[in-house]
Amino acid sequence: MLRRAWVSLVIAVLALTAVIATAGASSDEDAYPAALRTLSVSGDGAASAAPDIADIELGVQTIDEDPTVAIVDNTTAMADVIETLVDLDIDEDDIRTLTFNMWVEQVYGPDGPTGEFLYHVVNQIMVRVRDLDTTGDVLGAALAAGANNVGGIRFGVEDTQALEVAARDAAVDNALAKAEQLAERLGVNVGNVRHVIETSGDLPPEPRLERAMAFDSGGASVPVSPGDFTVRVSVSIVFDIEF
Repeated sequence: MLRRAWVSLVIAVLALTAVIATAGASSDEDAYPAALRTLSVSGDGAASAAPDIADIELGVQTIDEDPTVAIVDNTTAMADVIETLVDLDIDEDDIRTLTFNMWVEQVYGPDGPTGEFLYHVVNQIMVRVRDLDTTGDVLGAALAAGANNVGGIRFGVEDTQALEVAARDAAVDNALAKAEQLAERLGVNVGNVRHVIETSGDLPPEPRLERAMAFDSGGASVPVSPGDFTVRVSVSIVFDIEF
């Protein structure tokens, strides 16, 4: 009798364990697929505005057999350029030095090195122009004052916050529209947001500048075309899917 009762108890325990294990497995199966019930989309947005600043990279390069003369000539020419810029109402805080360096060139003749050397001194500055209507005048006057190369000109917007907000709104709207379209086609609903990633950047306009102007402007105003400044934002959003 005791043996039969013991066997019955063991069977009952095993049966209960099997029921619990089955219930746990069923619960896991329900939970795991739910974690995969998501919809991932990306959205792009952009906002543009007319530039309100121009950054111009100007430089003076001097060459001489005497390094002292090369440095003095360069310093004098750059001082003239900066004085000219200040006279054009460019704030001194909007003029900053980018690079100043000197390098040596060994002179070669038909039979090889001549034993002579040329010293190159280069001074590059960045100038911020806040009145874009004067950009061409500033550039022409700087070249006439002694600047003999232009490293580039970049138009931009000083405060991009409003553009970023507008571009971000457009990117989210674009992503939501894609999610709604996909959900409708799949016969499901868009649920809560699980994850969001944003990337952003600006696209400064490339001005059209004549190459010859960098070497001889004759003091005349240089033609420039600012174009538009554009901020772009991209978002990646993961939504839950609701049935």
